Amino acid sequence: MRPGDAETVRQVWRGVGATVALIATEHGPGRHAMLATAVSAVSMDPPSLLVCVNRTASAHEALRGRAAFSVGIMAAPHRDLAAAIAAAPSATRFAHGTWRRLEAAAAPIDGLPWLEEAQATLFCATEACLDHGTHTVMIARIAGAIGSPAIDPLLYCDGGYGRFAAGKG
Repeated sequence: MRPGDAETVRQVWRGVGATVALIATEHGPGRHAMLATAVSAVSMDPPSLLVCVNRTASAHEALRGRAAFSVGIMAAPHRDLAAAIAAAPSATRFAHGTWRRLEAAAAPIDGLPWLEEAQATLFCATEACLDHGTHTVMIARIAGAIGSPAIDPLLYCDGGYGRFAAGKG
């Protein structure tokens, strides 16, 4: 292995577990959704996060165009649902799970689609985009949130799904 070798870096990242997030928006004639693990908190003042989206992703242009999206934190018991959404062609992803529309919220988040089965959902308005390499980094203000008191996120690591096992020590 050579330091900085692309394959070495890829193998290192495969070993880093991350929460599975479902990014969704509605723009133009349709709804768009994708699973992502490159989602991170940015700040609590203002509440904000970032999501990295490959520019070849089918949802990329809609996410940029609408400049608002929901981030559903997938729950571990819904591993099969996440896998079905990930495997589905873009046009049929909304056939999986129970989807809702955010109603009576202020623009630009009003009408955003969100997955009822998610452990929690954040409703976000994009404030900045940065293209880097193959991806666009979208920084968004969190304008609303809903969640369950249960904390059992679905995790993705080394090509497979799993869950967090809390331990003491």
